[in-house]
Amino acid sequence: MLFRLLGPVEVLGDDGSPVELPGARGRAILAMLLVSRPDVVPAGRLFATGQSAKDPVNALHVQIAKLRAALPEPRLVSEPGGYRLLTRAGEVDADVFADACATGRELARQGNPAAAVTVLREALAQWRQPVGYDFADVWRVRLEELRLAALDTVLDAELALGRHRELVPELAGLVAEHPLRERFAELLMRALHRGGRRPEALAVFGDLRRRLADELGTDPGPGTSALHLEILRDEPAPPLPPGGNLPHPAGALFGRDADLGTAGRLLGERRLVTLTGPGGVGKTRAARELGHRLRGRFPDGVWLVELASVARDGSVLDAVAATLPAGEPAAPARDRLLAYLREREVLLVLDNCEHVVDDAAEAAELLLGRCPRLTVLATSREPLNIAGERPVPLAPLALPDAIRLFRDRAPAVRDADAAVGRLCARLDALPLVLELAAAGTRLFSLGEIESRLDDLANAARRAPARHHSVRALLDWSHALLSDAERRVFAGLSVFRDGCTFADAERVCGATTGVMAALVDKSLVVAGHDGRFRLLETVRGYAASTMDTSAFCDRHAEVRIAFAQEVYAGLSSPRQQELLAGFLAELPNVRAVTAWLLQRGDGPRALRLQGLLGYLWYVCGREAEGARWLGRAIDCFDAGPRSGCDGPLAVALAWHSYLGRASGALADPWRPADRVRTLYRTTADRDGVRIALPAIAAVAVHLRPGAESRACLDEAEAVMAEFEHPWLRAILDAVWSEQHRRDGDLEAAVAAAEANLRYFEGIDDRFGVVFSHLRLGDAEEHAGHRSRARERWARARDVARTGHAPVKRGYAELRLAYLDLDDDPPAAVAVLDRIRAEAAELAAADLGAAAANLLGLAHVRRRDETAAVTCFREAVAAERALPVRAAVAAAHLTALAGPRWKPPAEQAVARIPDPLHRAALGVLLQDLTGLDDLRQALSGGPAGTPLAALV
Repeated sequence: MLFRLLGPVEVLGDDGSPVELPGARGRAILAMLLVSRPDVVPAGRLFATGQSAKDPVNALHVQIAKLRAALPEPRLVSEPGGYRLLTRAGEVDADVFADACATGRELARQGNPAAAVTVLREALAQWRQPVGYDFADVWRVRLEELRLAALDTVLDAELALGRHRELVPELAGLVAEHPLRERFAELLMRALHRGGRRPEALAVFGDLRRRLADELGTDPGPGTSALHLEILRDEPAPPLPPGGNLPHPAGALFGRDADLGTAGRLLGERRLVTLTGPGGVGKTRAARELGHRLRGRFPDGVWLVELASVARDGSVLDAVAATLPAGEPAAPARDRLLAYLREREVLLVLDNCEHVVDDAAEAAELLLGRCPRLTVLATSREPLNIAGERPVPLAPLALPDAIRLFRDRAPAVRDADAAVGRLCARLDALPLVLELAAAGTRLFSLGEIESRLDDLANAARRAPARHHSVRALLDWSHALLSDAERRVFAGLSVFRDGCTFADAERVCGATTGVMAALVDKSLVVAGHDGRFRLLETVRGYAASTMDTSAFCDRHAEVRIAFAQEVYAGLSSPRQQELLAGFLAELPNVRAVTAWLLQRGDGPRALRLQGLLGYLWYVCGREAEGARWLGRAIDCFDAGPRSGCDGPLAVALAWHSYLGRASGALADPWRPADRVRTLYRTTADRDGVRIALPAIAAVAVHLRPGAESRACLDEAEAVMAEFEHPWLRAILDAVWSEQHRRDGDLEAAVAAAEANLRYFEGIDDRFGVVFSHLRLGDAEEHAGHRSRARERWARARDVARTGHAPVKRGYAELRLAYLDLDDDPPAAVAVLDRIRAEAAELAAADLGAAAANLLGLAHVRRRDETAAVTCFREAVAAERALPVRAAVAAAHLTALAGPRWKPPAEQAVARIPDPLHRAALGVLLQDLTGLDDLRQALSGGPAGTPLAALV
């Protein structure tokens, strides 16, 4: 958890998502508790955070209760006389800022200006002006003084590193912002003087002296006066240390402050640090920047040795000797280097070691062993692997930094950040690839850049040959691989978003040694989640290096075996583990299915997707599952084969069920009816019969009463033939829905309770969520709102602990439905959040339902404009249940006029579910101008509006 006091008061959960806080007064109370830590805040002080109330004690208790409910953990505790907020180290951004400032000042005091700059600049970048609560004035002033002191320290440290020219604009702005802060004027004078701008430095002193005299009646202090005298005498500034041969890089560096801070700190503790990472990640640029930042530590200079031009059988020592002014060329390179470096304090930058890694390791080991004051910074796609080395891996840039880099290199691009961000993500946020793409914007649009990536030329004429194109960059790495490494590298390209080591073994024949080598050479990324990944640009290249069809075929078998394992274990205590595995492998499932469809392999596509049908439902991806199942069925029908009736029936059943649940199918009964026909004609009756309970679950929502009952009877006859407790429980839930249609609410509740008992007994977490939702629906239908609330709240809480965000959303919608009457502000807050979450999850029906409920809330608040906006959003939702559009269009007819009546009539005509039709009829009772719609909806089972709304 993270509490933010810098800027608007916020709380972030462990996953980084914002916590919904209860209004302005709740935020003010939270702010007072935070700034008062660790003390208890008396209730009397907390009263003052809001406007007067008739019952201030009760009003405060309400706010405290809301805050406690909002916080993910129980941190707000009652104490005698007041309240205290409990926090852990690093959980409050203001504390983190203060700690970083203290660390930076200590580093500067210890004579480590480069490390101080890294720490303080990173801290200052996080600064936001705190909200101006009156009770926090003293705290806010103290924090502002801390910020100004940090600026003082970082600017002084950067001057010590020779950045006087770059600092002048920032210092001039600070002097204008803080005209009486003498220290900023002094630093500006130093920067101007060191940059050869003596008259301007003297003018700064004159302006300072006049301001102090006019406003404070005093003179500048002795330090500033002594600096003024030094400038008047034109005494030279303290000499900067010699810079070796390190060229100053052109162009700004983005997103590397943390990496450079780590490497700089390690170079203060160790004598060999290697920047590692894939080609194009920016190792050379980072090393040059780090060398400049650290040159104050090395009196004898920072020397760059470029090894890219050294042949694979060449000598690294010769290259180093040719770079340093190390004695007579006739002497052996080893002797000259040892003689030159033995007593000198030098930073040696060995750039691009990967193709001569063994020779570079030997050279570094020799020189470090014999030259005690030498420090080496190396760059390589793999570590040197010698004693004392500390690798610092560089990852691709964070997306915001990638966007900043791209815009810096392509200033003429006017596309929105979203478009630039999509391109940057497609290019893996690799700095070199972004530079190539930015150069290409002179000729191509952003969309054309992606299709022409391999053809983009580097506009930097002096760039090494391997940086002239993405292909050349990767060819350089590929040439360094062994045959075994090349085979596994190509095989890994069939995976999307990586794989486990076990899958790499099965599909590619990988060994630990080969995988370790590919990771060391920065072609494969080993994630903290235990998965191995290729960057997308690298994956495309790897696929082009050899025929991967055999790998794809083995990948398909691995995914089918995985689907069988997950299917078999979904009703076991391993359910959550298997669901997590499915979500991790979802990109691979999509890739394999697409490959099977492309090859026309209908039987395997059918089998894979049929096994995954329940998973699509559990994870709230019904629409996507319906699309994949539909494509697999079409592929099979294009070339049917015998012996596949069982997998076909299962796939058809899930296609029907998911298509109805998501609204993705115009006619979800068609595949269901095909299963019934197949059951009557197949020779594989045992394989087909398992699909019949799912058909009954569809029929109860889509078919007339007699046909729905017939489907249930067929399913019951099947259940009498073999024992399958899980399917028995599912059928109990279907009966609960049927009893609601029939008006037998007592039987509906009893069937739902039997369903719940089974799932609780086997610890099936998703089954428990499903059962509580169904039982709550039956209780609400029977008029037991408090019991329904308990059931839905339980479903929400269990869903939060598993991988069921969409089902959690539907549980919260049901609770918001009750809160429209009981607690309207709470309902609106929940509905706003769910609508946003539904968009992120691509859960169209959930979003449409949330929009409709929010529209009803706005109607009750007499905000017709907001209500119309919500209902229009629900009408426009694709792949939502037809009842959502009917609810929205009917209300738009009442609010915005009769032009919405034809869409309402069309939507009503598309609603087959009797419970939905009955619920809609109840909902429309109070709307004018809709008599004929209400008449069309009459005659069904009695009910409440619930089924139409959630």
